[in-house]
Amino acid sequence: MAMACERISQTGGKMQQKNLIISKEEQDANFREIRMGNIAPKTLYRSSHPIKDNAQEKAHAVLAAKTRIASVLNLCDTESGLKTKVFFAPWYSELYRNNRVLSLGMDFSFTNDAFGRKLKKALKFIIKTESPYLVHCYAGVDRTGFVCMVLESLMGASIDDIAADYIESFNNEFESSIHAEVSKTDMLVVMQYLSIMGGSAIISNQNLQNIAENYLEHSIGLTTEEIALLQEKLSGNTSIS
Repeated sequence: MAMACERISQTGGKMQQKNLIISKEEQDANFREIRMGNIAPKTLYRSSHPIKDNAQEKAHAVLAAKTRIASVLNLCDTESGLKTKVFFAPWYSELYRNNRVLSLGMDFSFTNDAFGRKLKKALKFIIKTESPYLVHCYAGVDRTGFVCMVLESLMGASIDDIAADYIESFNNEFESSIHAEVSKTDMLVVMQYLSIMGGSAIISNQNLQNIAENYLEHSIGLTTEEIALLQEKLSGNTSIS
């Protein structure tokens, strides 16, 4: 059953609400397509963890089949941790057996070297695998939120759309693991995350994509060719391998 939810965005410094129609299953799973900037339709998705309490999340199974998820970035589990639970979800287990699931064991230290190395591995995984891609951590809020912000920025999304996508996770029971309640309805967390890419630079819609490209090259260590390949993949150019 579809239901109306509120999506929060910012225009002219003021927060506005937009009504969205999403399914109850999507909301319960924090599952949604990322469709902004130059990201191609049916290419990039985000969600909470598809396996919780040693059981398959039924909504995830339905949505993964519906969207034909082909590759998964698991930001929270280590490889050994994932092996103990992956068989609970047959669709996930099949992708895992076919080397289409990358488990990274990322923490919330978005600025440290270890996180950067894992992010580099994640982005190279996207370059080498087929879409549609699913990005998830446990709740699908902060680690997923940051990685998706990097991809959204790289693909020319606006700050307004990036903020709305992050805040949409709070429509249901999901909450930030590292930020206070007061930050959930304003731009503070979003701008903090974007500033990780930009450092002291003033971030605007006009320079955000360039900031993301510089961040990936100089902080994460992708080559300019790899950045171009990543953009091609997310834009839906399936000829890239």
